Amino acid sequence: MENPNIKVKIKHSESKLAWNIVGTGLGNKYKIARLAYLAIEGNEVQTEIEKSEALRHAKFIAFCFNNSTQILTKLN
Repeated sequence: MENPNIKVKIKHSESKLAWNIVGTGLGNKYKIARLAYLAIEGNEVQTEIEKSEALRHAKFIAFCFNNSTQILTKLN
């Protein structure tokens, strides 16, 4: 497996119901992933559950990108 060697951060989309994982380095691919979530009209509790689950997944993906060297070292 090739090390992507990209540092990323999580940012909420300005136009969609989604968390974006974006590159932080100049010249890197800007948007790495989008984790969308559902907004359930009239059910704020379920909407918050959807939003927090998408954020939890975004944090995992960002952690993997930001720690790719250590992860690949342990795999080998």
